[in-house]
Order: sequence, then structure tokens, then C-alpha cells
Amino acid sequence: MDAHDVSRQLTRTVLGLDAFYRQMGADSAEHLDREGLVPVHWSTLDPAPIEAWNDATDALLDLAVRASSLPQPWARDWLTEYALSVLTLARWLSGEDLAFQEVVAGAVRVDPSPPSAAAIRRIRDARDRALLTAGYDSFEAYREQDGVASADLATAIDALIVEAERRTRARLPRLELPTERIGIEVISGAAYSAYCDYPGKKMWINADVPHTRSGLKHLVGHEAYPGHYAHMGHRDALVASGRMFEDGALVVTDSASSVLFEGIAERGLDLLNWRDTPEDQVAWWHNRLQWICSNEAAHALNTGRSSEGEVRAFLRTACDGTDAWIDAKVRFVRHRLRAPFVYAYWWGGTVVGDWLARVPATRLDEAVAYLYDRMHSPTTLAAHWPVKETP
Repeated sequence: MDAHDVSRQLTRTVLGLDAFYRQMGADSAEHLDREGLVPVHWSTLDPAPIEAWNDATDALLDLAVRASSLPQPWARDWLTEYALSVLTLARWLSGEDLAFQEVVAGAVRVDPSPPSAAAIRRIRDARDRALLTAGYDSFEAYREQDGVASADLATAIDALIVEAERRTRARLPRLELPTERIGIEVISGAAYSAYCDYPGKKMWINADVPHTRSGLKHLVGHEAYPGHYAHMGHRDALVASGRMFEDGALVVTDSASSVLFEGIAERGLDLLNWRDTPEDQVAWWHNRLQWICSNEAAHALNTGRSSEGEVRAFLRTACDGTDAWIDAKVRFVRHRLRAPFVYAYWWGGTVVGDWLARVPATRLDEAVAYLYDRMHSPTTLAAHWPVKETP
């Protein structure tokens, strides 16, 4: 069994596991429940028949063993980590007694430790310095002056999308973007600020939480161009033409690819060299503050270290959370599948950002190919650059 065979079998097994998981659950009005284990995919492969949890765990363990003996270094390391990460997920969902930290470490492949108070304070201090540099005496003053009313969200985002797509095509020309520009849908009642509906070709924006113009710019870079919509469109084209392994056709919650999936999106504006105003720096550091605090909230709630009331108070004081944002955040970090996944945002921005900082500007095109053309875990991203291999 070569690397392509392992990838195809893994893809079929994960699709089968997703179908089995969905059959086990009841219908829900919660969008995060309806997403299942594979929120979106463009694979044409048939799911493997999975009729019991051990069907999946046995298959995944066997595939991890097969992957670990592959001769090609990147394929060996990536496919082994991918199989083991989904194996952790399946073991946990089957009812095996795994601690929250074990799931984060095994499935998302990052350090599950909560952030220290000193780390949170450093990020908040960086945000507050950015506020002063931008001429604001408080975060509330920035949020008021840079704020966008709910009624104006669609217009503001549309203009940002047009510019983000233009910049992506000019700066990252090797990306095979979807032919149809992403649209906008303003929603409410969601457990997130924004979402990329790739099949529906829409960027959803939650009007319940406050938005600033610079924050929307970051979200467009994350959800649309050159983030999720561009990333998935590129992978879609590569898989369809046989230039990418079949597992590149799946977006899997809580897997070895989660950190890079979110990291590419978090660093979207950096890839475009478009974080070019003082307000952009405020939005970036506030976003980082929200994600590091989200890790603390997820760990505290899912290990029983803090009560929900304590977590809500922490989010209000540590990162200036509004009631609507806190409500959405608590729903997100209490959701069984999304609680471990929340770590992917902070770690994604860190892992991809640290890696990009080491890439010379003259190698941008090569770096984009390395990021977008193959699947990565945090480990493989660092381990196989700048080695050139044939996928």
C-alpha cells in the first residue's frame, strides 16, 4: 500500500466514521451539531462501512501502522499523525475515558496546558500598547470609533471582500481560487463571530456581537481571501486534478490538520501584507487576546477547574467581552467537538506566524505552495521545510 492508497483509505474511513457519528445523534437546531465530524468535504470516494466504533478504531490503527512505514518522509509523518489524531477522536467519542487534555493533545496535536496569567497579561499589554499607538485611550473608545453598525455590516464586508480577492489574486497568483466570489449572509444566534460556508459560497457574519471595521478586515482575511474560502477552493481544485492526496478533500474537526487550517486563516492578512493601519494592529492583538482567553475558558470549563459564572466573569474582565460575545463563546467551548478545537485558533496563529517569520520574502511563492498544496500538522510544517519532495 503506497501513500496514495493510505490517503484514500483514510479518507474513506473518516467519511464512514462521520456517517456513523451522524447516525448516532439526534437532529439538532445547533449548527455546530449538524456539522458532524466532517463539516465540509469535496471527496468523490464512498465512505467505508462503519457499523460500530471498533470498526473505525481498528481501521485507523491499522492505517497508522501502514502510514508509519511509508518511505516518503512528509507522507509518512503526515498520514501517521492524521490517522492517530482521528483515532483519538474516535476513541473519545466511543465513550473511552479520555481527559480533555488527552483529546486536545492527541486529536489537535498541541500542548493542552492552559495559558498562564502572565501570558494573558502580555497579550493584553500588547493590545493596550497598540491602542495607545493608534491614538485611543481605551478599548471602548476604539470599539466606538471603529465600530460598524449591524445594518452596515453587509456593505462594509462586501467592500473588504472585493479588495481581499483582488490582493489575493495579485500577491498569491498560484492559488486556484473559486470562480465565484464569496457572498455575505448576516445571521444571529450563532456560537461564533463568523463562518465560511464553502458549499454555499457565503461568509456568515454574526450581527449579535460587536464588530469594528479593522476586525471585519481580519475576519474577511480569515474566512474568505486568502483564508478558508480560498484555501478550500485551492484544495478542491488540486484534489480534483490529482495533484493533492485525497485526504486534502476533507475538513475534519479536531484532527491533525485543524491548527494549520485555522492558522492559514488567522494569518491571512499577513500573507497579503495587508495589516497596514494602526487599527489593524489593535484588531490583531485583541483577536489574539480573545483566543488565548478562549483556551483558558475551554480548559477551565472542561476540566471542572472553574464554574461557568467564573469563566464568564474572566472573559468580561480579561478581554473586554460583551454579554453577547461571552454567550457565544461559552456555547462554543462547552460544545463537545468544538471545545478541543478552540485551541486551533491560538495555536494556528502562533505556529503559522512563527513559521512565516522565518520565510524570506523571496520565497513567498514556494512558501504558499508548501502551506496550501499539502496537508500539515504543526510538527510536519516545521519538519519538512525547506526540503523539496514530490507529493
